[in-house]
Amino acid sequence: MKVLSILNEKGGVGKSFIATQFAYFCRYKLGNRVLVIDLDQQGNSGDILSSSGLCQSSSVYSGEVMKEGRPIEPTSEFLVVKGDDSLLELGEVGDDGVVTYNLSVAITNVQNDFDICIIDCPPSADVRQFAALSVATDYLVPFQVKAESIAGVDKTLSRATVIKDSINPDLNFLGLLMSLVRMQGIQKSNYEALLKTMGHILLKRYDPKTKTESGVCCITDRSEYAAAQQMKRPVFFSENGQTRKEALEVARVWITLIHQLGLPIKKPIKIEKDPQTGKLREVPTPIEQFKPTASAAEENAQEQVNNA
Repeated sequence: MKVLSILNEKGGVGKSFIATQFAYFCRYKLGNRVLVIDLDQQGNSGDILSSSGLCQSSSVYSGEVMKEGRPIEPTSEFLVVKGDDSLLELGEVGDDGVVTYNLSVAITNVQNDFDICIIDCPPSADVRQFAALSVATDYLVPFQVKAESIAGVDKTLSRATVIKDSINPDLNFLGLLMSLVRMQGIQKSNYEALLKTMGHILLKRYDPKTKTESGVCCITDRSEYAAAQQMKRPVFFSENGQTRKEALEVARVWITLIHQLGLPIKKPIKIEKDPQTGKLREVPTPIEQFKPTASAAEENAQEQVNNA
């Protein structure tokens, strides 16, 4: 099981959007078994996923897992461990090592039940971020192309480097992901400057057809993304069956992450709107493992988005 921690010490950079929408994509376009752990007491990711009708809430909160060592029961192949105010009480434990150990044990115990665990971290350099990096196989740092957000990147990367050197030597840095970008004014100027100064650590866009990296990944600031979060649905879901151009755009980012993480490609799972509840639901279909090459599998993921 891959464990992906998404973090930045600055808030408002799209961490919850990335965590929830990448989780939807992994579940319904790849057929993966997905666990999401929300370590932010605001609980945005947990609320969005659990209210969608698609993702089941765990019987425990992430604060209980980290503070009390309570286990995560794998009751669904798409499960979210929600965050709440108990996360603010982790300092009472008095030992960051215990908190990290509790999270590590909980994740290790379900590693055979899921293909990927996505951890949505809070915008603060506390024990939660420390623990998330300590147990992760990979981490991603999204940021806005604004001076205050860029300033938080160096601190986040420095903290991650210390943890990699001292605690988690296998921790893999996927890259910096520019998020909520508006290609105009000062942001456009900052974007062009970043390509020159930080281009070597920006998340490179992967093309499964050519099997090469070309350009960098970028999530633009689109109203459709905000609408999807507000309506608690995947960006790629459309009631009329027509492909959303925004879904194709952001799918390029997800396909890059899939390639970097080496996630298994299985049959996609169809979803539909329940006419009675108004929520989304899975359409039961047998899931069988595809057996294409890795690159062909990634192309299939792209094709599934096109057919969404």
